[in-house]
Amino acid sequence: MKIFGLGLSRTGTTSLYLLMESLGYSSRHFIDEWMNGTEADVPQQVLIDTPVPYLYKALDEKYPGSKFILTIRNKESWLESMRWMFVHGKVIWNWPRSTQEYNRKFYKTTRYNKKILSRHYDTYHKEVELYFRDRPGDLLVVDIDKGVSVHEICDFLSIPRQEMAFPRTNERRYASLTERIKYNFPRIFNPY
Repeated sequence: MKIFGLGLSRTGTTSLYLLMESLGYSSRHFIDEWMNGTEADVPQQVLIDTPVPYLYKALDEKYPGSKFILTIRNKESWLESMRWMFVHGKVIWNWPRSTQEYNRKFYKTTRYNKKILSRHYDTYHKEVELYFRDRPGDLLVVDIDKGVSVHEICDFLSIPRQEMAFPRTNERRYASLTERIKYNFPRIFNPY
């Protein structure tokens, strides 16, 4: 059985990845080889974050019997975190062109645009809810703002309950001047 994390970026996906690793699952956060839209086989049991939210219907067909975990958070705090991601995160993580293309396809923007992202947040969550409406046992929605119950996740996955806290990671920091220069002028630092 595969487990897919359907949360949008900045909804606790890194924390979910770390939790799944702590629960003993072979996990992967951010699947580079799927960025072109092709779901090549990967050995990990748990796949979380980009581009899983874009491909979840195809993954559901390819891996019948899978479980899906949708992490959510308050839309306004998500939008603020997305502003950070599109301004600082892309520089800190040095996004490759494939990430920009994914953002264009999935989020419908490569820059922070509150109106577009707000619409996408609503549309995506309604779409997921509708897709799984007749399969409540296949989807667990976890609101990270309300606190995450590791026991609830264990019960959903039919594994013994574990006594651990949901990790809190990937805190925001600002991109340094050096990171900004390297990001904006990559040919100077990597001429070949």
